[in-house]
Amino acid sequence: MNEKKGRIEICGNIASGKTSLCKNLSDICFDAIYESFHLHPFLDSFYKDQSKFSFETEITFLLQHYHSIKIANTDGIIVCDFSIVLDKAYADVTLPSRRRDLFMNVAEELEDEIGPPQKIIHLKCPEDVLLRRIKDRNRLFEKEISISYLSQIAQAIDARISVVSQKVEVMTIDSHEINFVKGLDEIPYPQKNFFRQI
Repeated sequence: MNEKKGRIEICGNIASGKTSLCKNLSDICFDAIYESFHLHPFLDSFYKDQSKFSFETEITFLLQHYHSIKIANTDGIIVCDFSIVLDKAYADVTLPSRRRDLFMNVAEELEDEIGPPQKIIHLKCPEDVLLRRIKDRNRLFEKEISISYLSQIAQAIDARISVVSQKVEVMTIDSHEINFVKGLDEIPYPQKNFFRQI
């Protein structure tokens, strides 16, 4: 069995540049796994009524991510444009306490199987910039996202990263200052060593 594949997880708020960075990393030496949000059956309902549809939304994302990692057919290092840490951060924001406890129990069980990531890339970006990017990409289901929601997610991510960084190497990148669409040349030299050390 090869469930515990070496991997890098990219963790960041909505529209922080996770997929763009993942594509760039796949161009150098990593095998990329992308989030299949378009296959998520509850996402539209979630953004219409978060309190009503939060549990099935968050648990489905978690299971999709777990499954994608589990079936990755490679002997190399995989890079994911999603993160189990991010799944937990969303659950911190959207789920009531009992459902959140259930979610975390499932997440811990799945993590025991697939193992922790080798490294996490934490993308940070101001909420006003994120909201502008969200509006520019014009996904219908994202039209109700607010600055307040993005701020809550950012705070939850920071809290989760603070905990996980005690066990996993984390690199934080300002994804407002760095345009990943232009390629990895935009990343400052010292931070490039993060990838070379894998």
